[in-house]
Amino acid sequence: MLQKNRRNILFFDLVMAPHPSDAPAIELGTLIPFLQKRCDAGEAVEVIDAERRIIRLSSMKSIKLAGGEPAVAMLFCLGDHDKADTGVTHFKTGAVRVFEKEEDEVGGLSVHAVIRLTPTKEKGHLYRAVLEDITGFGRTPIQSFLRSQFKIICDDQEFTFPRDDKRPVKTRPMVELAGHASDKLKNSLEQGKLLHIELVDYTDVDFGMDEDKFLKTARRALNVSVSKTLPKGEGLSLIEKVRLWANTNGYATMRVRWKEASSSRPQSAKVDTAKADAGEAFFIKTAEVSFATPLPDICAELSDELITEMKKALV
Repeated sequence: MLQKNRRNILFFDLVMAPHPSDAPAIELGTLIPFLQKRCDAGEAVEVIDAERRIIRLSSMKSIKLAGGEPAVAMLFCLGDHDKADTGVTHFKTGAVRVFEKEEDEVGGLSVHAVIRLTPTKEKGHLYRAVLEDITGFGRTPIQSFLRSQFKIICDDQEFTFPRDDKRPVKTRPMVELAGHASDKLKNSLEQGKLLHIELVDYTDVDFGMDEDKFLKTARRALNVSVSKTLPKGEGLSLIEKVRLWANTNGYATMRVRWKEASSSRPQSAKVDTAKADAGEAFFIKTAEVSFATPLPDICAELSDELITEMKKALV
């Protein structure tokens, strides 16, 4: 459940890899004005998942980061036929009221995003970005949506490049939102508190039945609770010992959960038990931001307050 005055944000690298691979990279700033026109005209919309969901770029605007660098703020909205009706309960009486949807209305979620328009290195195609962390509306649909929108733009504007002095070849960016792995588990655990470890493996199970051929690979999980009395600073040592045991006993993956003192929300990281040092495991960097004006699950307009806080994180 989302909190009205607080959001978690995730750090990504927006990858604009050229397609075909031998084409020159198209700068993000070159495509943004065309995307802005599509947004303003209500054309930045895509129906997905067998017409069960619809995603649109509802609003976007050019902004400046703290250092004066150009960036763009975006508001993505998702409509979902399968999302349950919103309900509220009376604090004192416990009475429940459900807001029933009218014709053609569906449940919705929104995600704010801020993307720097300057690549991380000269003539590169990686752009730093931060997105709201919203359960049910993750990076995959946004990544696919941007890839589709930029393809439409590049086709309409006839973006091409010459190959071996022959006829022009169409080009476009293959957009990917890659988790910005700027932190390591050991650094994060220095001030955090280890909460939980889960060991996971996927294996074929022989049940000794003729019907075994109809059974799929099973997920085997072992949940390990961590005592509150674990001394501070001992979390990483414990994780390493559990990793060694897990690797010996056939668990290929372990997921670690911990909580930093500066955040109200636990974080998690996936660790390959075959890695020699669990502390070197990378994970998507997160941050928590607060603002004064409450926000609902889905926003009709960009929240300037939230964008301001997200800009601070994108340094």
